[in-house]
Amino acid sequence: MLIMLPLVLIGFSGCDDYLSVEPKSNWVVENFYQNKSDVELGLAGMYSYLGMDATYGQSLSAVLAAGTDEMLYNRTNTNWAEALYIGTAASTTVKDAWLNLYKGIDAANNFIDRVPGATGITEEERAQYLGEAHFLRALYYMDLVRFWGPVPLRVEPTRNVDANNIPASSVEEVYNQIIADLTFAAENLKHASELDTPGRASKMAAHGLLARAYITMAGEPLNKTEMYGKVVEQCNIIINDGWHRLNDSYKQVFLNYIQNEYDPKESMFEIEFGMLRDQGIREDGRIGQINGVQFYYWPTRTEPFAYALAQTAIGLVRSYDDENDQRKEWNVADWICKSDGSIDPIDNELLFWPGKFRRWEPITFGNIKDGSGSYRLLEDAASPDKNFTGINFPVLRYADVLLMMAEAENEVNGPGNAIAYLDQVRNRAGLDDIDAGLVGSKEAFRAEVRAERLRELCYEGHRKHDLIRWGILGETLALQNQMIDNASSSDRSKDNFKRAGLNFNPSKHTVLPYPLQEVTMNEALDQHASWE
Repeated sequence: MLIMLPLVLIGFSGCDDYLSVEPKSNWVVENFYQNKSDVELGLAGMYSYLGMDATYGQSLSAVLAAGTDEMLYNRTNTNWAEALYIGTAASTTVKDAWLNLYKGIDAANNFIDRVPGATGITEEERAQYLGEAHFLRALYYMDLVRFWGPVPLRVEPTRNVDANNIPASSVEEVYNQIIADLTFAAENLKHASELDTPGRASKMAAHGLLARAYITMAGEPLNKTEMYGKVVEQCNIIINDGWHRLNDSYKQVFLNYIQNEYDPKESMFEIEFGMLRDQGIREDGRIGQINGVQFYYWPTRTEPFAYALAQTAIGLVRSYDDENDQRKEWNVADWICKSDGSIDPIDNELLFWPGKFRRWEPITFGNIKDGSGSYRLLEDAASPDKNFTGINFPVLRYADVLLMMAEAENEVNGPGNAIAYLDQVRNRAGLDDIDAGLVGSKEAFRAEVRAERLRELCYEGHRKHDLIRWGILGETLALQNQMIDNASSSDRSKDNFKRAGLNFNPSKHTVLPYPLQEVTMNEALDQHASWE
C-alpha cells in the first residue's frame, strides 16, 4: 500500500490559516517541511485523517462499533455488515478504514522524519509538534490493532512500492510501538492548560491512552495481567496532577460536543468536526445523524434531519437505574419525528434511540405542521446539513480514566480502594455511593465496573473493544438475544435486532479481515486463518 503525503489538510478549529496558502497540486515530500508554515500544514494533515468518513466521521464511531449490548443496526438490509457480523474481506468499509488509518500513519512517519530538520521553529515548538505526531501515530495504530489484531508495522516513510510488502507484526509488537510513541508524546507534549488551541493532543491525554493500551494488553488476546499495574501508574499520574476533573453535569459534557464548546478538563481528547461545507471544506462528521434520534421531516431544509441507522440496544436500556441515574434520560431517547412532521413518544424498549449525540429534543409532542408539536435544535448550526453534523466526538474523557483506574486497582489490590473511583462516576450521574457489601469481591466489583462502563461510555466507541478484551462479546450478545425474546413487545423488529447475536462467531469475529485489496497487493501479508 503506497501512501502519499495528504493533500487535504483540515482538522484544527482555526482552519482559515491553513486554507490561505497557495494551492499545490502535488507536494514532493523531500522539499516539504522546510519552515513553520510547512510544519503546521503537515500537522493539520495528520489530524485530518481522524475526521474522515472512513474513520471517526462514521465507521470507527458507529458502523464498526455497533453490534453489541449498547447499539444495534436497525435497518432490515445488510449495509452495516460488520455490525451484523456478516462482513467479508471485500468490504468497502473495512478497506477504507484500513487505508485512511495507514494514510494517517504515513503522514506521521513523514512528519517525524522531516520536522527535526525544519527551520524557523523553536525547540519547544519542535518538541510539541513531534509529540503530537507520535501521539497520533499511536492512536492510529491502536485503532488498527484493536480492530484487526496483528498488522504491518510501518514506522518509516513509504518511499516506493517495494516497501508495501511487509508482514503483520504480532499484537504485542504493535503495542510495544504504541507504548514507545505515547511515552515520547507524554514526555514532549504540553499540558492541556498550556495549549492555545483546543482539540490538540496533550501530555495527560498521552498518559490516558497509555492506560488504555495497557488495560487492553491485560485482556484478550495477550492476557498480560501484569499490565494492570501499569494502568494504575498511568491513571495515577493524571489523577494526582489534579487539573482534569468531571464536569458537574453529564448532560453538559455532550451539549459541549454538540455545540463545539471545549471542556478540556473532562474531554481530554476529541475529534473536531465543523459545519464548514458551505465554505467548500469537507469534514465528514455524521455524529448524531446516523447514531442519533430519527428526524424525517425536512421541508424547509433547516430541520435537524437524521437518518438514525442505529437503535439503542436493550442491554443498555435495562442497565440503568430508571429512578435515579440521570444518564438514562440523556443517553436513551424515547421519541421520534416521522416524515409527516409528527413528534411522538415511544413506549417500545426495543425502539429507543441513541441520545448521546442527538441533534434535537421535543418541546411538545404533536405535529410540526399544525403547531401542536415543537422541538429545539441542539446543534450549533443555523441550517443543519441533511447528511453531516458539526458534533465533536470524544476519544478520551476523564470519566474513562477513573473507570480504568477502578478496574485496574480492583485487579491488582481488590475492590477496597477501587470503589472510590467508581463512586466519583456514579455520584456525577446522581447515584449514591455503591453499597460496598455488593461489590466485596474482585469478581463482584469486576462485573459492576463493566456495567458502569456501559452506562457511562455508551456510543463512544469503547464497548466492542471492552467486550473483546474481557472475552465476553459472544456471551453478551447471546444474553441480549434472550432479553429481546423476552421483551414485552411483539414487534417484528425482534428478529432484526437478534441478527448480530445469531451471526457472531467467536473464532472469527473478534478481529476484522484484512482488506482483500491489501492481501492482494502486500505479498507478505496472509489473511487471518479464520477469514480464509
